[in-house]
Amino acid sequence: MLDRSARSWIGALSAVCIVVASCGGGSAATDSGAGTGTSTGSGIATAVISGAGDSEPTAGSDVGTASDGMHLDLGDGTAATTGSCADADVKFEAQTPTVLLLIDQSGSMTADFGGTDRWQAVYDALLDPDDGLVPDLEGKIRFGMALYTSFEGNEGRECPVITATPPALNNYAAIEASYDAAKPEDETPTGESIAAVTPTLVMDPSPGNKVIVLATDGEPDTCAEPNPQNGQQQSVDAAAAAYEQGVRIYVISVGAEVSDQHLQDVANAGVGVGQGDPDAPFYKANDAQALAAAFAEIVEGVRDCKLDLDGKVAEGGEAECQVTVNGMSVPYGTADGWQLNGPSEVELVGEACDAIQDGDVAVSIKCACGIVTPIG
Repeated sequence: MLDRSARSWIGALSAVCIVVASCGGGSAATDSGAGTGTSTGSGIATAVISGAGDSEPTAGSDVGTASDGMHLDLGDGTAATTGSCADADVKFEAQTPTVLLLIDQSGSMTADFGGTDRWQAVYDALLDPDDGLVPDLEGKIRFGMALYTSFEGNEGRECPVITATPPALNNYAAIEASYDAAKPEDETPTGESIAAVTPTLVMDPSPGNKVIVLATDGEPDTCAEPNPQNGQQQSVDAAAAAYEQGVRIYVISVGAEVSDQHLQDVANAGVGVGQGDPDAPFYKANDAQALAAAFAEIVEGVRDCKLDLDGKVAEGGEAECQVTVNGMSVPYGTADGWQLNGPSEVELVGEACDAIQDGDVAVSIKCACGIVTPIG
């Protein structure tokens, strides 16, 4: 059974889209196709996003014309007198997140887990070649992995012991080989391990969310004191420090041995929950099916609702743009609509982002002629 303490806050968007700006007089625009925007002489730019995001988009067609001698604002401070409006084929792409899978390699991961063991259940959820999340999403998410343990803490000289595969796209083969070569043994220095892997994500220059997904089956110990398991505060502090550096942490208990209070503390610290705010979700999986569901909910949800635009929205131009999600118009500048984070980044927020978490979506962005201009 999978327990969640609260509704997931994680936005999801996997898509590519094309904007085709057509500036002429004529009939209202119509959108066609899953991955193309097509304007029929309406003087608007249209973006349509396919939630599947698996194929390269193709440009739509411009069939609109402007009246002879019409003065057109080209969006770059110049104007032209022409018989047609220049096309602007501008691509949008969802930002690609980076996910580091931080997996407890302690000896207890060999414990029974409903007909398999915990170590194998993690493999099946993440790395099974047919059903695993990593082979399924490796082209859309930069996956990395770090296995962590220690050998009697500092007495083993090296602590924590980290077996790392750096994040990259299409990284399944390297991650699978590393996991397959390892085996569970010894201790659980969770706090030190979070601190050890956080710089990998902090220093990664790639745009998009930076996330650690922690899967552990026991209360944490420390390098200084491998027994008993007194590393709870160190783990919480490490999660809070990671968040302060721009790295979010989501936690899964593989089995029932980790206390709900500790899981809640790590979950809150990992996403920056403040005093008095609603608690963040944590995940407690008691069998292989629940574990796979927990990984899927987190990993499939780390893609946020930001779109990078290969063009610029003119200052003040947001007032002349309209955004719809699955045919429903969403307002600009509200808690449940959309916003510009800069002239080249659109973000859906609140309910507008929530609406596209659970499947394929169509997002349309329509701006008046000259509002969006290409970069370069």
